[in-house]
Amino acid sequence: MWRLVREGVRFYRPVLLISWAFGAGIFAAVLAIIAVVGSAQDRSEILKVGGQVPLPILIASVVAAFIAIGTERSENRVRMHLMLPASIGKIAVARVLLPTALLLIGLAVSHVLFAVLLALQGEPALSPRHGNVDFIAVQLLFWVQAALAVREIIELRHRVRWRGALPPKALLVTAVALMALIQLGSWDSVPIRAAGAAALVVLVMAFTVVLFVRRTQFTR
Repeated sequence: MWRLVREGVRFYRPVLLISWAFGAGIFAAVLAIIAVVGSAQDRSEILKVGGQVPLPILIASVVAAFIAIGTERSENRVRMHLMLPASIGKIAVARVLLPTALLLIGLAVSHVLFAVLLALQGEPALSPRHGNVDFIAVQLLFWVQAALAVREIIELRHRVRWRGALPPKALLVTAVALMALIQLGSWDSVPIRAAGAAALVVLVMAFTVVLFVRRTQFTR
């Protein structure tokens, strides 16, 4: 299982690096435009805005995760993995862990950048902003895992009648509604919100693994 994840990360590493380059480049271009055409007040705020550069890196990591999900499907890599001496359960877990690993790498880089930028601004390296980044990362990871779950529900719908797919659909819709409540709620405690979002991520990952293990064919 872990070997599959490591090989996947190695395979998609160029995609991850290119995504980071595009994310940082677009962010730098926006700052440059503000510096050229913005007002004096806008230009004075550039340093503060520039301190948010880790967030584009995190978002770029999500883009890489979605690319990995699409590529795994289009190249039928899952069927190739099924020919390896690994159980279908391990392959299912590796399938949800690969995009998670790509996002976590981006999260680690974001934390390093935040620590450096905070130090340059004269603020403590351990700042509440790190917790905010974690919360954002967990939310993004949920939507990545939701995309995988939707794919498995589509596969399930091909095998059973519409009523047989209702419970998985209801579970996913409930998870999405709870995530929306966490995102839009007025809770002041970021750690509690992050913990709730992380619990939903784990739930959706387990849900996807169960559906994948129960699949009977992998031709689509």
